[in-house]
Amino acid sequence: MVGHAIAAIVKRLFYERGCLPVPARKPKTVAKLKQEAATLLQKLVRMKYANDSGFCECVTCGKTGHYKEMDGGHFVSRRHNATLLVEENIHPQCKGCNGHQKGNIDSYSLFMIDTYGLDAMRELIASKHQPRKFTAIELEDLITDFKQRIKEQEHRLAGV
Repeated sequence: MVGHAIAAIVKRLFYERGCLPVPARKPKTVAKLKQEAATLLQKLVRMKYANDSGFCECVTCGKTGHYKEMDGGHFVSRRHNATLLVEENIHPQCKGCNGHQKGNIDSYSLFMIDTYGLDAMRELIASKHQPRKFTAIELEDLITDFKQRIKEQEHRLAGV
């Protein structure tokens, strides 16, 4: 065990001194990029719904909380690729509704109808069965866009 630690230290010293070439990093897998994009989009949506003090309301029960304490709840489950990164599918939810009540789907449905209309809600539900594969380039572009939009929201929420 100690021998492995010493070997790792020696190897790092050789890298730092330029005696060994630094190995290239492996590119992120599509799965990792998809997870990163989904996490960023959830953060963006919560920030977008937050007021200038950083507080937003759960769309299903009305509870108010700081955007950092809320979840980015999905109307159509995250397991469907076709709707995973659809902004209209994600809204702020408290941890109680999103976790313990499994999305509080009855109240979420009413919110979706009030916000987008019945036809749009049905279209979103129907689209979950559409096959959707993401490419690494497409996900990297989405990640860049989400990061830029998050910076804009951070500027708006400065000091929160």
